Amino acid sequence: MPSSVMPTSKQRDGHPSPAAVSTVGLRKSFGDKTVLDGIDLHIPTGSVFALLGPNGAGKTTAVKILSTLVSADPGTGDVHIGGHDLAADPQGVRAAIGVTGQFSAVDGLITGEENMLLM
Repeated sequence: MPSSVMPTSKQRDGHPSPAAVSTVGLRKSFGDKTVLDGIDLHIPTGSVFALLGPNGAGKTTAVKILSTLVSADPGTGDVHIGGHDLAADPQGVRAAIGVTGQFSAVDGLITGEENMLLM
């Protein structure tokens, strides 16, 4: 897409902000079953992104890897989250993100903001 359609955020010094998520060759296998086979993503900072696919496509595994809950396979290329290298700086990745599951409970007795803070 042309850059005019997909704007990128800029830092105070005028340089482009790091991508929110950037993966090259993301791979994961469980035994002899390959569930992710070379996923490349570039999600610009400030954008909205949806990861869609049928059951068993590897969506949950990808999110678990990107949130440091599961490690990617050896041979996976670069993976950066908010400018932090997933392999070299998992603490930096954890400090930069917030993750909640699809089936987390929403408490109807508190406000929407309070539910978000709880998550």
